[in-house]
Amino acid sequence: MENHKEKLTISIEEYWQRDLPKVNEREIELKLKSDLINDVIGPRRSGKTYLMFFTIKKLLDNGVDKKATIYLNFEDRRLLPSTSEYLNDLVEFIHARRLLDHEPIYVFLDEVQRIDNWEQYLRSIYDEFKGKIKIFVSGSTSKLIKSEMSHLLTGRHLTSHVFPLSFREFLHFNNIDHEKEYLTEKDTAIIKEMLREYMMFGGFPEVVLAESSKEDIVQTLFIDIISRDVISRIKKKTEIIDGLSYFLSSNITKPISFSKMCKMMNSRGFKISVPTLERYFFIMKEVFLFFDLTVFSYSVKDQLQYPRKIYSMDLGFTNLSGFRFSEDIGRFMENLAAVELLRKKSLDPMLEIYYWKDYQHKEVDFVLKKGLAIEQLIQVTYASNREEIAKREIKALIKAGKELQCSELLIITWDYESNDGDIRYLPLWKWLLKPS
Repeated sequence: MENHKEKLTISIEEYWQRDLPKVNEREIELKLKSDLINDVIGPRRSGKTYLMFFTIKKLLDNGVDKKATIYLNFEDRRLLPSTSEYLNDLVEFIHARRLLDHEPIYVFLDEVQRIDNWEQYLRSIYDEFKGKIKIFVSGSTSKLIKSEMSHLLTGRHLTSHVFPLSFREFLHFNNIDHEKEYLTEKDTAIIKEMLREYMMFGGFPEVVLAESSKEDIVQTLFIDIISRDVISRIKKKTEIIDGLSYFLSSNITKPISFSKMCKMMNSRGFKISVPTLERYFFIMKEVFLFFDLTVFSYSVKDQLQYPRKIYSMDLGFTNLSGFRFSEDIGRFMENLAAVELLRKKSLDPMLEIYYWKDYQHKEVDFVLKKGLAIEQLIQVTYASNREEIAKREIKALIKAGKELQCSELLIITWDYESNDGDIRYLPLWKWLLKPS
């Protein structure tokens, strides 16, 4: 027990003594103004830790003493094995050092899910020290806000979602000003070229900031998430997981059922049952490798029976599966739009996202629903002028608009912009740069 206390003390003392790392500002901010626990979730290495450091920097800039802040990373080798004793020791440390004299104090617990029963301990700490200790916790799995936590911390927590960089953040990290009152032809050309790079290598901060070897870094990131967050939970041979992740990456934006997915996996030599494949997929979804959309229907049964559309959380990962950018750019654009919509949903829990398909196989990429109302229908197409937009895509959008009683119809293009009354056409880069 004393060993745990000693390791905890050394870790906090070292944090107090060292300088904070240099951090870039993100669009998302942690919830400093609320007493509630702030859980911060998102893919591994998407910037959760640096968002915590940025928040600490903001506190220090506003006059908070550094000793009124504590940062602990439970994946730090010096704190392994991560046990719940650390959380008891933390309270004892706070009392022993009389840190509550600084009231409130701010406690940042990184990758807290590594500690068993962490929810129970944090609930107890929150209830005992409400208003005196502000707690931030981060994790690389959406399970952080599900099951136990949702029950134990009901009414005690607020969630912040951290994604890989948005295109707006991507430009900021590359020192490109997109907020000028007037963008010149040169500005627009640079932004569109940067969009191609963003689609090729994705938005993970360390990839964006790297000056070379971007593909190697993306590969390392992908392997890191697979091995530490997927394989560690499944405890199976990596070949099946590698095969499934490759298959999913190769089939982004395509409607596909688990049974069909299973047959195709089996035909490639990966013996797996439908229930097992479903379980593996949902684990990959929980650790933010992939996500899916179901078909829009007023019948829950129909939603479950129709195929899902699979999307990658980061296009850098998709490129690992051997996509040819020039041939598949339309699918890349749709995937990018899906991630941006997911980002918007994280800021507005009332927003629901579906795709639409009728019995004649007409399809609309995205249906945005709020409450009982359909707010907008969106198609995505790789087109630089009106003539390149397929008539079937326009017809599907208009038909869905009539059926769903929605007049907000948008087609996201590569380089065509117009508003002909019924449908608005907007280039992807402009749509991505609109404020959330």
